Amino acid sequence: MDFANINDTVEKAKEENKRFMPLFGSETFRSWILYFRPGEHTDMHFHMSPETFLVLQGKASVKGLKGEGRVIEQNEIVFFGAKDYYQITNVGAEPLVLVGNRSEAFGGAHVTAKEA
Repeated sequence: MDFANINDTVEKAKEENKRFMPLFGSETFRSWILYFRPGEHTDMHFHMSPETFLVLQGKASVKGLKGEGRVIEQNEIVFFGAKDYYQITNVGAEPLVLVGNRSEAFGGAHVTAKEA
């Protein structure tokens, strides 16, 4: 059994200017924090396993490869199936903080739209 303090992890991400902060990981599961400053975004990409993101703070635009999507805010969660393309952008004035979970170990494939 493992425990993590989300507030401490978010503060460390902010202090160290890191977007990605791992929380837990095994051979079949991982959990992490993502910290985006206003305007920051991911590339358009997918992963080989399903994944979720829970918004702890801020506002995110979530878009798919065909332009579909919407804005999600605090306490909303989004699910992506395996090989679902997506891009996340912080569209708010404050930092965007997400908790991510995926059913694979750290180091799994990250396939961008340009690579596919």
